[in-house]
Amino acid sequence: MYYEHYPTFGGYFLSYIFYFILIPAVILIIIRAKWGYIQERRWKHVLKPLAYGLIIGFFLTALLQLNLTNDYIYLYSLTGTGTCFTSSCLVEEMQSNTQYKFNVEGIERFGMPKFGIMRSFRLSDRKYNKLKFKYDVVNSVVITRSIPLLPIVEVWDYKVDPTDKHTITDLQKFYILYPYDPATLLSRHYNFSFTMFMWDVGGAP
Repeated sequence: MYYEHYPTFGGYFLSYIFYFILIPAVILIIIRAKWGYIQERRWKHVLKPLAYGLIIGFFLTALLQLNLTNDYIYLYSLTGTGTCFTSSCLVEEMQSNTQYKFNVEGIERFGMPKFGIMRSFRLSDRKYNKLKFKYDVVNSVVITRSIPLLPIVEVWDYKVDPTDKHTITDLQKFYILYPYDPATLLSRHYNFSFTMFMWDVGGAP
């Protein structure tokens, strides 16, 4: 863990709670507000506000999901870039990073997302696994991208050569899907326990 990368406890906790409850809360509030129309089967007066409510709920949940995913990855990353909306912006962010020389050419050779809400990270850490009596290691360059209006985060996992920290050897893509805990899906993919504040909140493989 890079302790200086911890998010604030209050911000993390609120994001975590609202990530899980926002969409169900929107549905319940609209059902309660339109219960009279539901009993009368006047569905037009129910479905329209429900659709608007879900669009807003999905959008906000997607932002919370991306924020939580980035918080977990950044905690185990040497460095990360700022947020970008285009690949050209992200390339500039990586090239200007002073803590790690991102191999932009190697990343582009495997392909990278063109647009979206994106950040890149140099994921590099190890953690002692008491059950295996050895260290679990993460060693990748990661780009996260939120899928617009859907609570789905696309994770581009560029594997780094363990003998050369600037050589990209492979690309694997996977997705963080609502309502899964981002820590759980990250842990499954990397076979590495992503935890926050030293406790296991959904971080078990």
